Amino acid sequence: MHSAREPSSTSRWAFHAVEFSPDGVLVVGADGTIVYANRSIEAMAACEDGLVGRCVDDLVPGAVRNRHARLRQTFVDAPTQRPMGSGLELVLQRLDGRELPVEVALSPFDDDGLYVVAAVRDVTERRRSQRRLAAANQQLALLEERERIGRDLHDVVLQRLYGTGLTVQAIGAGTDETTRDALESVIDEIDRIIGEVRTIVFTLGNSGQRGALGQDLADVVAQASRVLGFTPGLRLVGPVESVMSDDTCAEMMASLREALGNVARHANASAVDVTIAVEGEQVTMMVRDDGLGPPDLVGQPTSGNGLVNLQARASALGGRCSLQAGTPAGAVLAWSVPY
Repeated sequence: MHSAREPSSTSRWAFHAVEFSPDGVLVVGADGTIVYANRSIEAMAACEDGLVGRCVDDLVPGAVRNRHARLRQTFVDAPTQRPMGSGLELVLQRLDGRELPVEVALSPFDDDGLYVVAAVRDVTERRRSQRRLAAANQQLALLEERERIGRDLHDVVLQRLYGTGLTVQAIGAGTDETTRDALESVIDEIDRIIGEVRTIVFTLGNSGQRGALGQDLADVVAQASRVLGFTPGLRLVGPVESVMSDDTCAEMMASLREALGNVARHANASAVDVTIAVEGEQVTMMVRDDGLGPPDLVGQPTSGNGLVNLQARASALGGRCSLQAGTPAGAVLAWSVPY
């Protein structure tokens, strides 16, 4: 029994419209006693025995229940049609102890005494969507800031470093051998700094998040740098971070580590560039070096499991992997999987 009053035959349509409304509807007396509750509000409140006869304060979280009773009395003293708690995130306390985010609109009426109709809407999905949207906006702002910093680093910092390196080189041309050696060391250090700055540009925003794509890339590049003797270049194209699953990220990191290891062992390269891009429904990783080229083109032995492992990892994810000669020299590894 949801109501203490039965509707007359002339009001049955209106009664059914309220009774079966997807929004919860309560009618509350001036003393806070619930005199009507439709099916939706009883479902929201997880009340199988009915809400009629209970105090509406029972549906308010305990921490604010006393304050709600005072505010309810303030409303009774000056009733007006309005939303409840405008600007606040309201919560319905279910009878099973859980809380439900809601919106509430109040409408008073007089029927031999003051009553208040409270229309209650479950906004769980809306709040969840708002949180997702806020997270997406935050990620977009991070990406835009990273692009801005990247442009500044490229257009200002890197250009100045290049200019400084050229100046040091020019100075060294007119000096003795000892000074030239010292200046060459400075130039090498500038080259290393340039490589590290290029890597930092593409790992901004994730440096403190262990397991994030940016941190994983930074770790792999740092490890490879110690073996290669120089820092590989790194470039991300498209929303790489947002489209890949954890499993795909893990396999790509392992493949990148193996690819750079192969370059260190076999290519005799002086530069490596890694590009990870979203292309259609694929994520593609390209590893280009300026070394000797694929083993079968330069007479090197092709034994070993490096390329086989890379192909197996890609194949396990429904992708493919190939190694081709680069232009004008070196080799290009293409590792591509669907995301």
